Amino acid sequence: MRLSRSSRNRNIRRYTLPQIAGIVVISAYGIGQITTPTYALLTNVAATESSNITTAFVFPSTVDHIANQASEAMKLAVQQREAAREVLAEITDKNTDSETAEGRIGGIQEAAAQTREAAAGAAAFLAELQGYLTRSQLELEQQVNEVNQRLSPYEVDFNQLTAAQNNDIPVFEQLLSQANLTLGEFQEMVRKLSSIRRVDAYVQAAYHQASTAAEQARSYADETSLMHTEAADVIQGLKEAEKKAKLEAEEKAKLEAEEKAKLEAEKKAKLEAEEKAKLEAEEKAKLEAEKKAKLEAEEKAKLEAEKKTKLEAEEKAKLEAEEQAKPDKTAEPEAPAPDANPDSITVKIGEKQGVF
Repeated sequence: MRLSRSSRNRNIRRYTLPQIAGIVVISAYGIGQITTPTYALLTNVAATESSNITTAFVFPSTVDHIANQASEAMKLAVQQREAAREVLAEITDKNTDSETAEGRIGGIQEAAAQTREAAAGAAAFLAELQGYLTRSQLELEQQVNEVNQRLSPYEVDFNQLTAAQNNDIPVFEQLLSQANLTLGEFQEMVRKLSSIRRVDAYVQAAYHQASTAAEQARSYADETSLMHTEAADVIQGLKEAEKKAKLEAEEKAKLEAEEKAKLEAEKKAKLEAEEKAKLEAEEKAKLEAEKKAKLEAEEKAKLEAEKKTKLEAEEKAKLEAEEQAKPDKTAEPEAPAPDANPDSITVKIGEKQGVF
């Protein structure tokens, strides 16, 4: 028996409210499964016979764990970067020499290696989540296409049905009828799309977390590598400065040694000159003394010779005078001349008399 339109509408309304209530119950149950990490995310992979609720291709705890591992890798990169900063601060300290700095740069090199490994690990976790994200987006796209393929021949849009379900039940019933769609079929569409969208949103959130961690870890790895390069440049600069200082010190020492040797040579030459001058002066004085003594000796000898000559001459003259004064035996002696000085003593010199 064919029912009239009004009868069909009454029958639809009779079953609509219980079915809508069922949708709410199922949705609430599905949300509980998604937000609890001990249950799987709902997808259209498989279904249980009792509840007709599909299981997920990945558990929330799995994507959570992967995203957290990426964050832990990023934290390790942060720790290694900070350790490298401390070592770099020691190396760049003005009191650090090149030998000490070379002994410390290994810490930065090790930190750089650790940050690179952490960044690589974070990238690997991100790649793993990328696989899950690609799959969830593919499933979402496929489900949307299925819904559109089911509704497009009847010129009904899924968003129209959803909006009418929430705001206008008569319109909702009309659209279901227009799409030749039962309430159960619509409920299944809602459940599948909601489940897949929630899976996609959850995986996207985990992927975003891992992507941020991987990007930061890579940035920390690059920064730590730059620290190693900076430390190497500092050490090279220290070596060059120390080499320059050593050469300057050697040059200064050489100049000081040369100046000292010069002063000592000058002092020695001065002393030698003074000693030579002293010796020469002494020699000159000696020669002059000898010359003077010789002259004095010669003068004395001359004077003595002259004196001797004079004495001899006087003696000779005396003798001659005496000889002349002898009386001539053949001649008469002359009478003595009267003494002009009557008080004087007259000395008579006799022959062979030398006594006064």
